[in-house]
Amino acid sequence: LASIIVMWFSRRREFRADRGSAELLGSPQPMIAALRRLGGIEQADLPESIRALGINDRPGWMALFSSHPPIEARIAALQQSRG
Repeated sequence: LASIIVMWFSRRREFRADRGSAELLGSPQPMIAALRRLGGIEQADLPESIRALGINDRPGWMALFSSHPPIEARIAALQQSRG
């Protein structure tokens, strides 16, 4: 249970980091473009050191153990923050 809670906080921090980066850049567009580029990279193409970070999107209940939110959710949050 503790791991699930820690990962939830980690995902929340990622959303805040994305929003903060967009504010520093003056627009969410560069962050959205970067996330889209990351989303196009297959997990198998990443070095083992990066794969170990758990940034990839995990399906179903395994998402509870992900340190990062799904890329699509991060992009959607940035698009909503423009509004």
